Amino acid sequence: MRVATRRRPLSTPAEAFRHVVNQRHAAKAFDTTRDVPEAMLQDIMQLTQRAPSSFNLQPWTCILVRSADQRELVGRAALSESNRRRVLDAPVTAVFCADLEPARSLPRVKAEAQAQGRDAQQVEDLELAVGYYATHGKLASLVKGFASNALSPVAPAPQPEGRKAWAYKSAMLAAQTYLLAATAHGLATAPMEGFDAARLRAYLDVPARYALPLVVATGYPPADAPEPTPSPRLDAADVFFEDRFGGSLRS
Repeated sequence: MRVATRRRPLSTPAEAFRHVVNQRHAAKAFDTTRDVPEAMLQDIMQLTQRAPSSFNLQPWTCILVRSADQRELVGRAALSESNRRRVLDAPVTAVFCADLEPARSLPRVKAEAQAQGRDAQQVEDLELAVGYYATHGKLASLVKGFASNALSPVAPAPQPEGRKAWAYKSAMLAAQTYLLAATAHGLATAPMEGFDAARLRAYLDVPARYALPLVVATGYPPADAPEPTPSPRLDAADVFFEDRFGGSLRS
């Protein structure tokens, strides 16, 4: 049984955040008898929407799969029995979708920028920037690549990347915010990549313009679940450098 222990109050925001980060782990099981309260889920959604995104395009959506029938369908898309079981047991599974055609949101973003009082030139620059990153196709990529490589020795220039990679950045920022928000509410989460995206798209009626980078099973941990043991991490010196790649950190 999980034994309740009395902890001293977390006195600073940093301590509170550290607690949330250290409590987050990939749950292996969920309490099948407890649902996520509506008010809690609403707060998690609101917090998730505060995730940053390029030009504030917010090029992602999230499907909250809750009904037993839909969870069964999502489970059929799992590549492993453990992932299928998590989806079936968790009362909520968040399916994050990355928008591969974010320029479609540009009119809304421009209207919001104008409502915030930005000048016409800022709005125009926003359209140019989004147009550069959001366009796709082999010809567009070749042109952007040639222009960037030619300009880079003279002045800083944006380097082209695949539209999927660009969209995934914002979607994964939202997914991480969701994970931490759920953890802050005492929920367990299990982020998973092991799904057949084609099946998942068909089961959930996801339009072709969206990619599916991540699925997050969400619910309460079982009552008898042990306290999570932190999984190992590389040494800080292996992942953090100073001033340049490979630069040693100060002692």
